[in-house]
Amino acid sequence: MCFSCVKLVWNWLVATARLDAKLVWNWLVAKLSVDTASLLVEKEKVNWSKKHDLLPKVKRDFQVEQFKNFSKQLRMCYYDVEIDGHKFQQHFVTDGTWQIEFDDGKGVVIHNSPMFDEVTTDEFVLTPEVMSRVHKICGGNNYSLVLRNSEHLCRYIRSGAWISFQMARNTPLRAIFENHMTAEQMKLINTMPNDLIFEEEPSDEPIYNEVGDYHVQFCQSKEILTDADNDAFNILFLGPTGSGKSTLINHLYNQDVVKAVGSASSVTRSMTYIQGEAMWSEPGKWKKFDKVNIIDSVGFCDTELPPKQVHHMIKNSVKMNMTYIDKVVITCSGRIEDQHSQAIKKFMKWLSYEEHKHNFLFIYNKCETHTEQEMEENLLAMSSILDTDINTQFIVPSGDGELDKSIKMNQCLDFSPRAPFEEVEKNLESLKNAVFIRDVTNKRIPVNSESCAIQ
Repeated sequence: MCFSCVKLVWNWLVATARLDAKLVWNWLVAKLSVDTASLLVEKEKVNWSKKHDLLPKVKRDFQVEQFKNFSKQLRMCYYDVEIDGHKFQQHFVTDGTWQIEFDDGKGVVIHNSPMFDEVTTDEFVLTPEVMSRVHKICGGNNYSLVLRNSEHLCRYIRSGAWISFQMARNTPLRAIFENHMTAEQMKLINTMPNDLIFEEEPSDEPIYNEVGDYHVQFCQSKEILTDADNDAFNILFLGPTGSGKSTLINHLYNQDVVKAVGSASSVTRSMTYIQGEAMWSEPGKWKKFDKVNIIDSVGFCDTELPPKQVHHMIKNSVKMNMTYIDKVVITCSGRIEDQHSQAIKKFMKWLSYEEHKHNFLFIYNKCETHTEQEMEENLLAMSSILDTDINTQFIVPSGDGELDKSIKMNQCLDFSPRAPFEEVEKNLESLKNAVFIRDVTNKRIPVNSESCAIQ
């Protein structure tokens, strides 16, 4: 055999050996990756079986005292961590000297050890509100990479929202775990731990005694719905911070069931499902609803919560908890900024406004100082900015020879605090009519994974 032939055969044998070695190596890497992922999942399953609480322990008071060492200017930072080949970000809050973070195995830790190679994501000030949130998490030790991780804790300290972008849909970290979680466990992702929820008992005092039984009867507030809760008339309130969503909800219940404060920072920091019963009926409009779910959402364009964060909170919560939505109530007030209109249009597209116009109610709120002319002009401006059909309405037969009545799905309303009932009676009736009326087909807005793809 000639030398060139021998060399050719030798090169072929070497190439084949290298290919086999590469295939074996790739198999080993894949096998090890699966095994380490399995270990991580099994560890998390133990965490998922625990109560969704931080479970603060005896170190709480000590850590509250430790936090007094922090200066006023704070930063939210992270550094990269790798465990068994899986990468994620470990977040912490620092003033440049002292740090507070949530550690697997140690729980909440406050220390002044030097930090290296960190990336700063946000800067904020130690306000009384921030200090109050720190007091609530001190001593917490119930860590979960999926449900209660370091990013959750730091974003809560900064803004009051329990969110981890690493656990958003279609992220590598979430992909490791989601196929191993039950539907109920999935609902807990980016949901506030139970012991951080301040449940102020709703006032039993009616806002207006004159309303009588003509209101939704309050039952309870929840952050997560079960499958049984979905058999209800579902109403989703959306709108910019300070537009009066919570006030409108309180008037539907005729009592203060949610906190309502006019400020640049959203009072609502998590999705709240307020359950009740509407036990009255309106001939030609609707039958009574045995069960009602009214969803109070986080305000758009909050001064502390980034738009992306707000969108994710609303989208994920509704997708995980709702099958259908019966009415979307979008509220605006004052000047409708570009960022407001963009946020609203994204949600209109998400919930297929063009196909469900009669399921949408647009309210230009807080019109107490406006003349009739200004209210008409604001209504037209809102419709133009949001590209809505200002003529969408329901025609209700009055009977007894009277003229038919129109219930409009674009309205200007005002519920001034402590206003006499006579001043709000007409607006209150308009609000209830528009919220609860539906067409003869009872058409509902379906909520599914495809409809929730907010870009």
